[in-house]
Amino acid sequence: MRAAADGSASILTELTSEQREELSRSEASWRKAHAIVKNRPDLDVSDVYHVLRNLQLPPAERLRRGLTRVRVRPNPR
Repeated sequence: MRAAADGSASILTELTSEQREELSRSEASWRKAHAIVKNRPDLDVSDVYHVLRNLQLPPAERLRRGLTRVRVRPNPR
């Protein structure tokens, strides 16, 4: 985590250790997403970030989230 020049680093001291760990994981995912997009400019960095974060979830949670986004379509008969 980088400290901001405007003094917002003091906010980090107010976070719990779990929140600091989550922030660290999030920043690492953003860095990795930017590195991937650097080699693949056709990709959107925020899409890559979300994929990387979702890959950190257990498979059952990924499946649950995917299924809740499925649109119900009328029967084509």
